[in-house]
Amino acid sequence: VRAASVVRVRAALARARHSSTASRRVAREHRRARDGSEGRDGVRGAPVAGASRARDDAWRCVDVDGADNGRGRAGGGDWGVGDGADATTTLGSGIDFFALAEAGERPSAAYGRLVSEGFIRHDDAQIKALEALDAVHASVKPESSRAAQRVKTGGWFGGLFDVADGTASGAPVARDGGAYIHGGPGSGKTFVMDLFYATLAGERGVEKRREHFHSFMLETHTALHKLKDTARNSDTVGVYATALAQRTRVLCLDEFQIVDVADAMIIRRLLEALWAAGVKVVTTSNRHPDELYKNGLNRSQFLPCIAQIKERCIVHEMASDRDYRLTGSVREGDESVTWMSRGSRGEREAWLSHRLQELAHERSFKPLQIAVGGRLVHVRRAGGGIAHFDFHELCDSALGAADYTALASIFSAIGVGHVPRLSSDRLDLVRRFITFIDVMYEHKVKLLVSAETEPAELFQSSSGDDSARKNAARDEEFAWDRTVSRLMEMQTKEFQEAAWRPKAGAWLLEQARVKVDEVLPVGVLRSLWQRYDTSRDNILDEAELECLIGDLNQMRLGHRHVSDDQLDAFMSSVCQNSLDRKNARSNRYVTYEEFEKFGNEAFVACMRHR
Repeated sequence: VRAASVVRVRAALARARHSSTASRRVAREHRRARDGSEGRDGVRGAPVAGASRARDDAWRCVDVDGADNGRGRAGGGDWGVGDGADATTTLGSGIDFFALAEAGERPSAAYGRLVSEGFIRHDDAQIKALEALDAVHASVKPESSRAAQRVKTGGWFGGLFDVADGTASGAPVARDGGAYIHGGPGSGKTFVMDLFYATLAGERGVEKRREHFHSFMLETHTALHKLKDTARNSDTVGVYATALAQRTRVLCLDEFQIVDVADAMIIRRLLEALWAAGVKVVTTSNRHPDELYKNGLNRSQFLPCIAQIKERCIVHEMASDRDYRLTGSVREGDESVTWMSRGSRGEREAWLSHRLQELAHERSFKPLQIAVGGRLVHVRRAGGGIAHFDFHELCDSALGAADYTALASIFSAIGVGHVPRLSSDRLDLVRRFITFIDVMYEHKVKLLVSAETEPAELFQSSSGDDSARKNAARDEEFAWDRTVSRLMEMQTKEFQEAAWRPKAGAWLLEQARVKVDEVLPVGVLRSLWQRYDTSRDNILDEAELECLIGDLNQMRLGHRHVSDDQLDAFMSSVCQNSLDRKNARSNRYVTYEEFEKFGNEAFVACMRHR
């Protein structure tokens, strides 16, 4: 009752707040202020745990769109390379190194200074990794020299066989490709790469770019798919690599891994082209290069890529016995529990349902659909920015990284029930669960799970496996160590308090194919509502509508400017269709029911204006 009252009060306040023309100016000022501190989308999500007041104060969101984030220069509808994950200040490590490090400062020097200032503690393994990255840092050419090279050679591939400059200390040619940092889970690989990235000179997302590997491959597959229909050149990977190289001096990829033959062939060709264009590639991985794509289909065709990585890059192992993901503060109290394996199955599922209803402010869950590249992902239970799944809905169906990324960009918290013990008898389930956790972790989605046992005991190889299955199971066991480490970190206070980091709304709208001649199913409109009703008051106020239309403009036109005509057209379409609103145009908000009924007409109306 209290939750329902809060919703009604918030709705009434919102209506009053936006009932005059003056409120438009207030809303826009609020929007601009919010964008300046929380990323351009300024989305807020619901917290997973804490006191009632903490639940009322929704978590801020940082737009971490690592791929086609809608800020690319290519404009709407182009296949061009996006600007990366760099609208934000916090990176994968969760630390604002841009405020702590100085551009041009050597990574190891920045680390030493932060240790002396007491911000971080000394770690020999991290120091050695940063010293390896110092060589790459010193070898990066200023943008002006690269531009001169393009003029001199007549293009990026004019100097295909030229040898890039070494480091300031005369590093060998073998280091001209970048660096490959590998080591166990939680050893600090992402930490050192983020510090290295922050000390690089150049514009974030343009001259230098940092992304999670999942997000990068999602963008790459999307771009290549579009190129097949538009490019006359059959070498679509080469065309894509040229566009990327023209804007990027250094590409940093976190959690580098190869899991299927398509990615293996694309990465081989892409790295060859990027290196030929003089782009430095810095990656982190849990595996030594020799272990990449182990036991994969047609792996022999990927072996030349492994040889090139070892020849062109500094390959450095972070030999650390410490897992920093396990050092977070332990959260106490029943309200802070996020992984439940105690009690009977019925008790665990009842706990999960109760917790999710609390987080959604007792709002009833409804089915919806998420459009991903022409397909529909069905969600049976969702509301208030929260989704409730059974394990088999997520992992025993044809879902992949793109689908999980869409989920992570709509829901700030996800509950997963009926998680069974996993074995090598169903490695497909294990692989999807690992991918799901990787995506949720990268986007800082808060996870609540009811499972048969604790994470460390959830996956075990079956006895009596044949040799082929044993090899495949060893691959998954290797990846599972990282998953366990992440699941443990996701239960800490630090992770629960971290900002939600979804992909940009423009990416979601592009996936949903919001066009003048496209009619979206009601289920897809419901999923978009989950993203844009950031205050969770069951209405879209003017600030939230401006965010939605701004993302729509970004997708179509390459900019986020929202004109008064567009807002008027959106609102007029709703008001003219709604019998209850024909005489209420001054109340500038849209209810859930109106968006569900008239959302398509409103999209068309505002897209006719620029």
